[in-house]
Amino acid sequence: MIAGFEGAAQPDFINEEHRMTYDRMKAKPIPGKHCRFCGDHSSPLVKTRCCDQWICCDTEFLSFQGGGYCQFGHEHYSICHFHYNEGHPGAWQECKACRQFFGEESFKQGLEDPINTPRY
Repeated sequence: MIAGFEGAAQPDFINEEHRMTYDRMKAKPIPGKHCRFCGDHSSPLVKTRCCDQWICCDTEFLSFQGGGYCQFGHEHYSICHFHYNEGHPGAWQECKACRQFFGEESFKQGLEDPINTPRY
């Protein structure tokens, strides 16, 4: 979450120097940056709203299953993004509500799942 924008729509661009965007349709590769989840340097990048990480995305208007890019998987299958969508405070790794919702075993697996935590 961007400071000062709690409860408000997030801006499309918050960094004029690199034209960082949350909108996958406006995403472009950014020199010197890479996807924090797969390490790809050549794909279009956006910042995740949940954990503020660079992530590769699909820029097609119509895409089935996200086109194989990390953004789709993170936004649909991660505890991190679930935690953000539910509006839970603090880090998802320490969230009692998420732990209870997913169950202890699934939550522990989520701690090691690359879709939840950047590897690069």
